[in-house]
Amino acid sequence: SKIWSLYLKEAENEDKELVKSLQIGVEELLIFVRRIPFQAGLFGAILTAFLIESRKNLQVDPVQEILQALQNHFAVPTSQPFQVSKLSHIVNYLWFISLGLTLFSALCAVLAREWLAKYIPVSLGNRSSDACARLLRVQRAQQWHLESVVTGIPLLIQLALLLFSAGLVLFTWNSSVALGVLMLFLTIFGIVLYILGTV
Repeated sequence: SKIWSLYLKEAENEDKELVKSLQIGVEELLIFVRRIPFQAGLFGAILTAFLIESRKNLQVDPVQEILQALQNHFAVPTSQPFQVSKLSHIVNYLWFISLGLTLFSALCAVLAREWLAKYIPVSLGNRSSDACARLLRVQRAQQWHLESVVTGIPLLIQLALLLFSAGLVLFTWNSSVALGVLMLFLTIFGIVLYILGTV
């Protein structure tokens, strides 16, 4: 019984270190993407605002539609019917995929946080069955590649940021080439900083 208690105490320290290292990344990620009452995650809120604005390019402007109807009524030569540009489609595809990745990573982070909270038992046992339960948790964590999955969640956000940045470059380029070039430069600069910071 004493040996199990010693083993479990040592194992608990090891488990706490693992959980602590993984929880830090998950908590920071959740601040970036999650939605809690009355407070949207930073990236999710920004992305949603841009999506609301860019979706307008995918549908007919009601004011333009009314003007078109008035022109038709008074037999004024009509303008061409509304068509969605390929650029608007591409920007919206990029931003909606980015939003989807952001929401998926938030879900993964919440699930990981819950799993990590249950990884360490509430009370430290001292029996062989407690040691077996701990061993089973460790084996399941290894089987499901818990550490790789939790550390891989930020890659989803990084991919979402890249897609958002690409969409932003195209969106601004359409309005102003100078602004588009500036956004392209800032995106490339950010990518270079990211590569230098992670290598």
